[in-house]
Amino acid sequence: MNEKAMKGCEVLLYTCAGAQPGEKVLVITDDKMLEIGMTMYQRASQDFDATLVLTRPRETHGSAPTEIVAAAMKEADIIFSATTFSLYNTPARIGACKAGARFVNMADYSMKMLEEGCLFVDFAEVRALVDATAAKITGSNCRLTTPAGTDLRASIEGRKAVSGYGMANKPGMASSPPDIETAVGPVTAEGKLAIDGSIPLPGLGALKETVYLDVEGGYIKKIYGGEEAKILEETLASFNDPRVYLVGEIGFGMNTGASISGRMLEDEGVFGTMHIGIGNNLSYGGENATPIHIDLIMKKPSYEVDGRFVLKDGEIV
Repeated sequence: MNEKAMKGCEVLLYTCAGAQPGEKVLVITDDKMLEIGMTMYQRASQDFDATLVLTRPRETHGSAPTEIVAAAMKEADIIFSATTFSLYNTPARIGACKAGARFVNMADYSMKMLEEGCLFVDFAEVRALVDATAAKITGSNCRLTTPAGTDLRASIEGRKAVSGYGMANKPGMASSPPDIETAVGPVTAEGKLAIDGSIPLPGLGALKETVYLDVEGGYIKKIYGGEEAKILEETLASFNDPRVYLVGEIGFGMNTGASISGRMLEDEGVFGTMHIGIGNNLSYGGENATPIHIDLIMKKPSYEVDGRFVLKDGEIV
């Protein structure tokens, strides 16, 4: 038994999910994530009559689980989803939360994430940082730039900040610890993205070279660069869904204990980075219902709203 990893599971169980005696705990995992799922199940079963469900990996983030898994989710008080791909943007997760379940996303976890670093931050302290930042990121128009070459202008008129604290401790809540962030959904966007941090997808992860994207009318129109750009281009094309190219989120990493690892839930929460979420934007005030949502992480961003800087070179102003 990995005692160090058990400590991370305790954080997930008690700090992030707020588990209480007698609650029904469900752990979902798949063949590729079995070590993570079993570790979470072993810790949960020490204190709870926990249930473990093993399924095949889904095709990508947002792909629906089986009907049997979805049915089990609706019966749980707390769901730990230790899967290869995220179930967060699925009708099964939404339905379970509407039924009162709390959902903790553990997609694409590594043992290292359970053992040290990003899960062991002061969640209360970081929550205050999230709230202070969220209060500054909305307005009418914004501009995002980076030293790598990003220059994106967007309308955010009427959109509200959406914050994730890495905790789902009340009925109906969902979270993705160690991802702690705040975000705003653009109404439309124009410009250029230079992605130099991470694209947490198979074959990509922490980037070796910058991937460039041209954005027109809110949609990605061109992807270019080296081999990693080709992988992203081919991945998006494989969905056969033009909605996956929508710029749906402008996100701000807020986890001061996280670092870029190539894994989605850590990378999008790294403090001092920003990410563009493409595809599904239902959580950010939009109506783009494609199940796919992919985050593209950038280093040392500067972000201004209506001419006022919120971040400059990755530092909060």
